Amino acid sequence: MRSEVLALVAAAGTDAALLFYAFTHFESIFVLFFGIIVAGGAFLGITFLPKYPVRDVRAEPGAALAYLANRLRLMGYRVAESPGRLTVRIGSFSAILVTARPTPSGCRVLYQPFATPSGWGTLLTLLIIVYTGLAGLGLAAYGFLRAWCFSSSVVAPLLPADGSLPEIPVEDRTRSMLLETLSEAHRAAAEATEALRSNYGDLQAIVIGGAIVVWLFVFVLFASADVSADFTARMTMGAVRATAAVAAAAIPLGILIRIRLRPNVLLHRAHTERLRAAMARASAPGAPEGSEPSAFELLMDASVEVPSWIKVSRRGGLNRDPAAGLFILVAAVWSFSLVSTAFSFVFFNPVLAALLGSLGIALSVIATLFYRRWKRRWEEETQRALRDWKGRIDRIRAEMSRYIEDL
Repeated sequence: MRSEVLALVAAAGTDAALLFYAFTHFESIFVLFFGIIVAGGAFLGITFLPKYPVRDVRAEPGAALAYLANRLRLMGYRVAESPGRLTVRIGSFSAILVTARPTPSGCRVLYQPFATPSGWGTLLTLLIIVYTGLAGLGLAAYGFLRAWCFSSSVVAPLLPADGSLPEIPVEDRTRSMLLETLSEAHRAAAEATEALRSNYGDLQAIVIGGAIVVWLFVFVLFASADVSADFTARMTMGAVRATAAVAAAAIPLGILIRIRLRPNVLLHRAHTERLRAAMARASAPGAPEGSEPSAFELLMDASVEVPSWIKVSRRGGLNRDPAAGLFILVAAVWSFSLVSTAFSFVFFNPVLAALLGSLGIALSVIATLFYRRWKRRWEEETQRALRDWKGRIDRIRAEMSRYIEDL
């Protein structure tokens, strides 16, 4: 039986056992608030943490991953390389991690279900909100099945059944390298566009959320200040005045954010579309070039912008890593709650107050150390991405120079 089937059976059995135990030993409201969250966490842990085999290959792990990265990029998939693994985006929310484990005859290619930053953010949000927990559980199951199907239908067929990786013909080496570099430039532009669009949406959401909160306070203020004896008229006038006051501030602020940020989003989107079109033209050998610039010319123009695109896409920080951001947020909330509770027990139960205060302080220290380590790793990954791009563009320049000399 395939390991994916075993994981699904184990996850379904664990969730069923957890929910059955919760419903038989606790109140329904408690199960509603915490049972679904625990079941969702158990499903994620059982299905997303293991690494599932794809195929054995007679090659070194690094060579197998480099071959897969090249073939997947030529197929139009966005592939991010990091030491020992590939992150392949297969949809707006879904992704997979591809690794290779050494074996006596070469290596075994493995995959692990994963998600994009927006996918993780949506999934974790659905799971921790009580009334959307079942939807989050369904999204997790969809992500697992999507990764399984992708590995079976796309990744596995790319690896030869006999385990021997084919060599790239010499006459196709330049074209293959050009397409791979174009794919990386396209990925950098697309990720920068997504980061800017996410920042734009976050700011607009803050304006809308802030407007709602301010409207409530202003409504109470106007309704309380109205001396009319008619309750309905007082509430209606308070709502109208609060809406007018909040709209007078929120609408211009939303328009200002749109004017300042949207042109940059559209500019990066245009770069992304140009690179995607160049990849499509370059991957069709018999297609006429027309009046468009050649793929290499467009790549050289884009190569100047790629470092800034990488920095833009990495600038989001915790917004681009929802799991780390959620951990720090939860740790901060619990730390504050424990310390504030400790102060309320100082005069009634000093021992309990000391214990709660110590736990809160320890949790805040853990969160701080985690953030510092995460930030250091994030900055190191950004610098490595910039170095990798510089090395890639130097190699394609050298390859094109050799190609021109050989003509």
